[in-house]
Amino acid sequence: MRRYLPVITLIVLAPVVAELLGGSTPISDAYTLLLWIPIYGCGALLIREIVRRRGLGWPSILLLGAAYGFIEEGLALQSLFDPHIYGGLALWGGRILGINGVYTEVVIIDHAVWSVAVPILITELLFPVTRTEPYLRRLGTGVAVLWYLLGVAIVWVVGFFGPGRGYLAPVPLLSVAGLAVVVLGVIALGPPRSARAARTDLAAPSPWLVAAVGLVGSVAVLGLFPLGAADLAFMRGPLVAVPMLAAAVIATCVAVLITRWARARGWGDTHLVALAGGALVGHSLIGDLVFPKTLVNRVGLSLLIVLVIILVSLLWRRASQTAASRSLGRGSTAA
Repeated sequence: MRRYLPVITLIVLAPVVAELLGGSTPISDAYTLLLWIPIYGCGALLIREIVRRRGLGWPSILLLGAAYGFIEEGLALQSLFDPHIYGGLALWGGRILGINGVYTEVVIIDHAVWSVAVPILITELLFPVTRTEPYLRRLGTGVAVLWYLLGVAIVWVVGFFGPGRGYLAPVPLLSVAGLAVVVLGVIALGPPRSARAARTDLAAPSPWLVAAVGLVGSVAVLGLFPLGAADLAFMRGPLVAVPMLAAAVIATCVAVLITRWARARGWGDTHLVALAGGALVGHSLIGDLVFPKTLVNRVGLSLLIVLVIILVSLLWRRASQTAASRSLGRGSTAA
């Protein structure tokens, strides 16, 4: 049970965070998550298994999360290329060589962070004892692979036969998506190295600042969607390169900043909880702006956000108590 509970948590949490909390699946259609559990849940689970078995760190999780995004959106759903996807969403920012530019940038980051990294982070915070250990043995890994492949097939069927679909991307575009998966995978799974970087003399920032960075960074990057939906002048034609580049720069700066802070003296679970909380709230706020909802669904999403805040608060309290106990223990030992 010590191993199965984290597995079940991650498998369920991944589609809940990506779809329900992100707003793309309304609360009234929550039952459809059963279709997404195989690809979302098993995808995040397999990425964690690979990274933890090889002793790699969060950069590898994010890179494999991006590769996951290209598999789901590029090869299975083919939404990166479909010019009619989701009622004109492809036109937000225009198309670049047959690729939905703004959509591709946002959705790949979305999958890397919220479909994969955030659910893994929350699961490991909930079950810290098994944080660095693989959850599965050989048989379990094989079953997860089969379920993930089934999930990819389900997404393709739903995408192709869904209302207004029937789109098949040209082979060259599918080859680009496949190449992106291979390149990201090779970079992510480079020579095994320690996942724990050397500490620096820099003092860790306040957890509140970390939460603010997670929130603002999420809104800034995902905010390309509501800007595109508003049909603003700078989101059309060549000018769209400016907000797209700005979003990429912001995402890179946040990643570099968090990486630097993670090596700082005093960085711990409280900061990780704050980062996850800020990212989750920012994700939900943008989802609420982008996807149309009935009053029932808006209330439902608001309740989910409240539950997330409660969960984050409980994790924050536990992390703070654990840090205080360790500090007290070190003080007693020194005395």
